[in-house]
Formats: sequence, C-alpha cells, structure tokens
Amino acid sequence: MFRRTRTVADSREFLIYLCRIIDLDPLITDRPRTILFYACFIYPCFFHLFSFYTFYQYRDDIVPFLQCVSLWGAGAQCSFKTFKAYIYRKRIRRIFDFITRKQEASIEDYQVYEKYLKWGKRLTIILRMLLYTLISNIIFFALYLILGIIFNDPKFIFILNIPGLDPNPAAGFPDYHIQLTFQCIALYIGVFELAALDGIFAYFALNAASIGDSLCVSIERMSRNVEHENATHQRTTKQIQQIILAHRQYLNFIVSLDEIFCKIFLLQFGTYALTGSVGLYVGRISDWFAIYAIVVTSLFQLFFYNSIGSVIETKNQDIADEFYRTSWFLMSNNNQKLILFMLQRARTMPTLSVGHLAPLNLETGMSIYKKLYSYFLLLKDAFK
Repeated sequence: MFRRTRTVADSREFLIYLCRIIDLDPLITDRPRTILFYACFIYPCFFHLFSFYTFYQYRDDIVPFLQCVSLWGAGAQCSFKTFKAYIYRKRIRRIFDFITRKQEASIEDYQVYEKYLKWGKRLTIILRMLLYTLISNIIFFALYLILGIIFNDPKFIFILNIPGLDPNPAAGFPDYHIQLTFQCIALYIGVFELAALDGIFAYFALNAASIGDSLCVSIERMSRNVEHENATHQRTTKQIQQIILAHRQYLNFIVSLDEIFCKIFLLQFGTYALTGSVGLYVGRISDWFAIYAIVVTSLFQLFFYNSIGSVIETKNQDIADEFYRTSWFLMSNNNQKLILFMLQRARTMPTLSVGHLAPLNLETGMSIYKKLYSYFLLLKDAFK
C-alpha cells in the first residue's frame, strides 16, 4: 500500500479534531453549536461557584483548602481562555480563514509550500505532545480513584463540594455519586478545552512563523533577480511593493495574536506559579498524588508557550536579517529608500507579550520557574 503524502492541511485537520472533541470547533469553522459547546461555558461557572463554597467550608483545614486552591488555579486559567476565545470568536475565525487562504495559495509555489509543510510537521508533533500531556491528567486522577476502590477507601478525584450534599466520600449514594460525576465531567471538559484552546494558539503562532519564512523567500528572490539583472527598476519596485504588503500582513497578524492572547498569558503565568507551588506542597503533605499531573502539565504548558514566543522573536530577526542582506546597492534611489524603510520597520517589529509587561520567550519562562520554586519553599517554611 502507498503511504499518503503529508500536506499542510494535516495540522489544520488535527486542530479541528482537537476542537471537535469538546465541540469548540464553531470557534474556527462554520458549524452549528451543540449542547456540549454551551456546556463548555456553563460548566466552568458552576465549577468556580462550588470552588468558592469549598474554600469557605475548609477555611480552617489547611490541607483540603490548599488542594482546592491548586485545582482552582488550573481551572481559572482554563475558564478565562474559554471566555476570551468566545469574545474574540469572529476574529479567531478570520485569522483561521486567513491562514487557510495563505496555505492554499502556496500550493503552486514549491519553495514556499515547503516552509508551510516544515512548520506543519512540527505543529502536528507539538499538538500531539500537548494532547498526550493533558490526557495524563485524566489517567492520574482515574488511577487515584481506582486505587481508592481497590482498597475499599472511597475518594473524590479532587476536593470540590456541592452545596446540600455530604462532602464525606463515605456518604454513599446519591451524594457521593452526584459529586463524583460532576467532578469527572469537569475534568473531561477542562482537559479537552485546554487541548483545543492551546492548540489554536500553537496553530496560529507556528503558521505566523510559516508566513515569516515565506516573506524571507520573497525577499531573497527579489534580491537574486536584482543581482542577475533579471528585473528592471519598475519590476523591482513592484516586487518591493508586494513584499511591503506581505510584511504589513505579517505585522498585523502578530499584533492580532498579541491582542487576543496577551491577557491570557498574564493570568496563565500567574496561575502557573500558584498551581505549581501549591500543588507541589499539597502532593508533599498528602496522599493526593494525582496533583503531580497538574504540576507537570503546568510546567509543560509554560515551556510550550515560551518556546513558541521565542520562535516568533527569532523569525522577526530572520526577516530583519533578510532585508539587510538584500542587494540594495544595485537598486535605484527610490527602491533603496523603500528597502531602508522596510529595514527600519523590521528592526522594531512587534512580538508576543505577557500582558504587555514582558516578552513571551524562554527567558520570561525561566523567571516564572524560579518564582514557582520560591513560592513552594515559602509554603514549606510557613506551614512547617
């Protein structure tokens, strides 16, 4: 049998698959909404309401209180992402359609298509890693629940009490089963919401890198034509104008991504420090080993986001370097001025940020890792 050739549409189809698991694909495609789509927005409201109720119930018992806090931190960033995605749903769909048009227009140009294919392969690997990492949360929590059943010690998968029901796992039917069912559904929705929404960001950001690579290809071609005298000054001017348009589209794309995601990064990085540090401490002082799945997921997500931010920074530098390497000295004065203008813009290109307070890159990620460990040590000393 012949193996199907990989295309740039594969990563797009895998993203749609991730969104369709939780029925969030109406955010990026023209598809009717289902009950599960609305549940993605209604369920988190009940989750936070019950979390605050649980905070109040265990205000004098530090262990279950911190267990609830560690999980609430993960739920807060997930809910914020979901509602922000809904607010920006029209803009997200326009960006998704823009990327699709760019990809389809590149099919006839092998050199550009190869760039989209390269990043598409990387994107598919990243999306699969993201999905498997998030699914590990379901596995760990299920294992925690199963061990409780095996040793005849009923447990909830996490601390989250519903008003009017007995919070004791030994309460039996129906109190235990109602609360456990609610928690299982909340875990399912939360895990696959994150997979879909983080997948959308990865798809947008890595396709921005593809667009940046295609821009570099256009600049290189224009420069090569000038060197071999294959273009008149008028033709060169037309090529530069096309590059200016493509560059403006790239800049607008990055600005749009930053406007949509910068506040999400700010809240998410704050909850990383909270969830990670509190989760490490809770895992240390209790038998709730499932919390380590959330800690590992938080660390992976932090590296995932900052790595992608560094990719965008690197691509911006590549575009600036490509403008600098052009054969501008062989062009007319007017074209030299256009190249100089583009070079100035390339040197001050926007990038992704954390709430406009810090750039989204690996350096920022390392500072968050340090804060997470510092908060863990602080909790360890405070409750020694």
